[in-house]
This record gives sequence, C-alpha cells and structure tokens, in this order.
Amino acid sequence: MTTQNTAAGSRKRSGWRVAAATALALLLPVTVLAWICVLATPEYGRCLTYGEQCDPASDVLLPIAWWSFWASGAAGVAALLLRSTWTVTARIRPALVLGQMALAIATPAAVMASA
Repeated sequence: MTTQNTAAGSRKRSGWRVAAATALALLLPVTVLAWICVLATPEYGRCLTYGEQCDPASDVLLPIAWWSFWASGAAGVAALLLRSTWTVTARIRPALVLGQMALAIATPAAVMASA
C-alpha cells in the first residue's frame, strides 16, 4: 500500500508546472489574436500596402514582441522540463513561470502598441 501512495504522490502535479503549461498553451493563440486585431486596422493595412502612415514606434516594438514571444516560450519549456527531484527546482521554477507570464503579457501588448 505504501508503494502505491508514494507512486501517486510523485505523479502529483506542481501548481507552477500547470501554470507554465497553461501559459505556454495560450501564448500562440493570444499572439495570433493580437496580430489579427492589428492587421484589421486601416492604418496598419495602409502601412503594409503602401508604406504610408507607418508608426515610427513599430521599429522598436516589433522586435520587442518577437523576442518576448520566443523568450516566453523558452522559459515555459524550461519550467516544464525541470525535474521535481532536483533541490534547486523549487527556487527556479517559480521565477521561470513568473518571467514567462510577464513576457507572455508583453508580447501581445507590444504587438497591439505597434499598430
């Protein structure tokens, strides 16, 4: 009986791991939705089509969106791949997940601000 209890206890999901998986699963759909909202504006369409009325801030904001998207994904994957048996995991995983969530929020914000 004790072996079954310890086996079930080792498979228990960490709240930080669930948060990392959830944020990782939502990263792409939220980013695509932000891009759809931006591309639907007449100003951005005119910028793409004719190169007119382009926001000068988009030269800064689009690289921020690009790098924050990939950094959020990397932090999420790293948080998921950390083994629970490692002693340092209890300190690193919360920092990774919080950073992942901050970057996941910054990605669509930078996309929307570039319009």
